[in-house]
Amino acid sequence: MRIALVTTSWPESRDAPSGHFVQAEARALERAGHEVIVIAPPAGGAFGWPGVSSRLRDSPIRAVEAGLWVASARRRLKHLPAVHRTIAHWAIPSAWPIGMSTLGALDVVSHGGDVRLLLALPHGIRCRIASAIGRRACTWRFVSERLLSDLLRAVDADTRALVGRIATVQPSRLDMPDVGHRIDRLREHLGLRKVAVCAARLVPSKHIERAIEHVAASRAFDGLVIVGDGPERANLERLARSRQVDAHFIGVVDRSEALAWIGAAEALLHASDAEGASTVVREARALGTPVVTLGADHT
Repeated sequence: MRIALVTTSWPESRDAPSGHFVQAEARALERAGHEVIVIAPPAGGAFGWPGVSSRLRDSPIRAVEAGLWVASARRRLKHLPAVHRTIAHWAIPSAWPIGMSTLGALDVVSHGGDVRLLLALPHGIRCRIASAIGRRACTWRFVSERLLSDLLRAVDADTRALVGRIATVQPSRLDMPDVGHRIDRLREHLGLRKVAVCAARLVPSKHIERAIEHVAASRAFDGLVIVGDGPERANLERLARSRQVDAHFIGVVDRSEALAWIGAAEALLHASDAEGASTVVREARALGTPVVTLGADHT
């Protein structure tokens, strides 16, 4: 089968920190004997790290770049010969409007950011987009039950019926590289120090400030390692200093290095309220690292 995979997140390098779960699905399809054609935006563009919302706020002119890519992807998908199936990762824009132009079967995958975008839209526009996907797609896969229920509660009865007819819940595919030697190296480096780790884009929705406050109030950890970067970094660094937290901001590293820090830590601190099935939480559990969830009521 010839499959087109449309995504706004694709690894920019072999061990890039984002998009690996989409790449894992593509590789699984290829191993099953399918030909996979990936349609993704260029590296470093409007959809790059730390996410399209942050990049558009930082430089609104990138909206033009994003729109041009969407139009280009629509044209390419429409004119691809003999495509039997299109898999659209992220309902907006990969399914709507890009996937609407495909002639074959359409499967949609929602990871979280696209559902949050739908929920932020005016009710009428939200229902119109969700209804269009509900009528056109064969399946709409949500990576968690929470994401599906949040969307169903926020649309009208007709849209709810259309979406419910094709909706499924299935976590993203998770490919874990062998990072045992890196974990051992980091544990040797840390010695007796017990550190917690956060791994996330440093944007408001991730609430990394809660992790800093938790370490400041807890005697369980000697420090905090923060893996990732983003527009909130300077604010978070100031907060860590004011709370006298030994916070080590290591920035964006390759995925194996990020996984090694998670595996070497005493715990992963997960503070976001907005995620249904966080990949980093699943990675921590696969590595045997305890997960501490810091909800909105954490003090």
